Amino acid sequence: MNKKIIFYFLTTLVVLTFKPDSSYSTPTISKYNNDGNFDFWTPEKIKKAKPLKTRNIGFRTRSSVKTRKNKVDPSKYTKSMPPFERKYDIINNTINEANVDQLLAFPIGILLIRNNAGELFTCTASVINTDNGNIGLTAAHCLFNFADQTYYNNIMFSPGFDNEQAGPLGLIPVVQVAITDEFHNNNDDHFDWGMMKFAFNVDGHPLEYYTGALGWTFNVGGGVRTVIRGYPDEGNLQNCPNDGLHLCTWEGVANLAADYYAIPELELGNGASGSPCIMNYDPNTNLGVLYSDYSSFDDIEEEGLAPIYNPIEFQALLGLLTL
Repeated sequence: MNKKIIFYFLTTLVVLTFKPDSSYSTPTISKYNNDGNFDFWTPEKIKKAKPLKTRNIGFRTRSSVKTRKNKVDPSKYTKSMPPFERKYDIINNTINEANVDQLLAFPIGILLIRNNAGELFTCTASVINTDNGNIGLTAAHCLFNFADQTYYNNIMFSPGFDNEQAGPLGLIPVVQVAITDEFHNNNDDHFDWGMMKFAFNVDGHPLEYYTGALGWTFNVGGGVRTVIRGYPDEGNLQNCPNDGLHLCTWEGVANLAADYYAIPELELGNGASGSPCIMNYDPNTNLGVLYSDYSSFDDIEEEGLAPIYNPIEFQALLGLLTL
């Protein structure tokens, strides 16, 4: 296994509450103490962690949810970002500029989660390009347990995790997470996405300088050529061990349904929640533009589902994590 470089950062337990604006719901943000037990995630515990169960929703659940309309002009808030190529390597604890011939990024990684009962789970997450440089995206249900209204704790991220091995940077602590009120209060699958902030600063540079980062955009329509990468377990993905410990890739077309992006007959299985849906994927850089994340499976319609991001709330989450 690559030698782990574990970076840590402690914050005080704080929960911030904001007054909702009449035009859209204010996201919920949680700051929490990443308890400092950075040696907890041993290789043995990583292998024993169970891939978090993918949410299964049926046609009745989908059709019963009313689409919320925004009263704010989206053009004033919508913003997209291009991918960000990685700039540096860390080799034998030495920082070097990334070789121009070896700029293959590794923004996608495994998310290691421990709940309040001490149970261990995994999801998929990715680094996204932001001015802050330390922001990641995954499914909201990988950050928050609606059943008991608690955020998961001791969350670690290993970008580039593959073949049961931690990535080149080891484990990166997650120190702050944010989800929307729609998911926090209503368990709304349309908003099954959330963001996280990583505790990473090496030589004055944030995480995306060492991993690269996916770009992002909104409202891409249907018929989009899409690449999804994640850590599926017990799914139907071909040419993949489907054991939750290998990074696997699906490529195909995502359709635009009334309330989701839908991919017929794609059941990635557990552990794949939060896997980025990427357009304009370039295998030479391992980068592209994220427009959604794999979050659930409709077992009645037999199709994988990915939420349609609300650009205003997306920007609001970014703003809260970068205050």
